[in-house]
Amino acid sequence: MHIKKVMSHLPRYCQKVVYVFLLLVALVMPQTTLAQLKGLGEALPDAAEVLVYKKWVGATGDEAAVAVLLSCQGLGEFHQLKINEDKPDGWLIGDVPVDGTYCSVFEAVRDSFIPDDSDCRDLLVLPGSSVECTMVNTKRVKRIEMLNRYGMVMMIAFILGAGLAAVHRQLS
Repeated sequence: MHIKKVMSHLPRYCQKVVYVFLLLVALVMPQTTLAQLKGLGEALPDAAEVLVYKKWVGATGDEAAVAVLLSCQGLGEFHQLKINEDKPDGWLIGDVPVDGTYCSVFEAVRDSFIPDDSDCRDLLVLPGSSVECTMVNTKRVKRIEMLNRYGMVMMIAFILGAGLAAVHRQLS
C-alpha cells in the first residue's frame, strides 16, 4: 500500500509519531531509508488539510467534545475525531485528485444541542490546500412541563383570586 494513502487515514497525532519514527530509522540506516523519507516529504505537499473548529451558542460551561466525521467524494470516509471550542482538530488527506474533491464534515447529533454544520458542507479540497470550517452548536435547554395549558389557566386564576382577596382585605 502506498505510504501517502496509509498516512492519510491515520489521526494527526499518529502521523507525527510515524514521522518521528521514520526520522529515527533514517538516522540508524541512512543508506536505505533517507531516500524514502525524502520521497515522503516531497509527496506531502499535494496532501490537503481539513481543519474543523467548534463554536457553542448558549452554553453555560464546559460542554463535552462532539464527534465529527469527514467524508470526501471518491476518497471515502476518514476516522472520527472529537472536537470542542478549545480543541479544534482536522484531517490530513493524501491522494487528492488534481482537480480537487468535495468533502463534508458530519457531526454526531445529540439531544442536548441543535447542530449547524452548513459551513462544513461541500468544501472544495484541492491538493496542497488547507480548508477550515466551523461547526456551530446551539445549546438546547429542556423545560420541565408541569401543567398543560388548562392547568396553567387554573393556576393563573387561583393566583389572581388570591391577589384580589389580599387587596380586598387591605382596603376593608
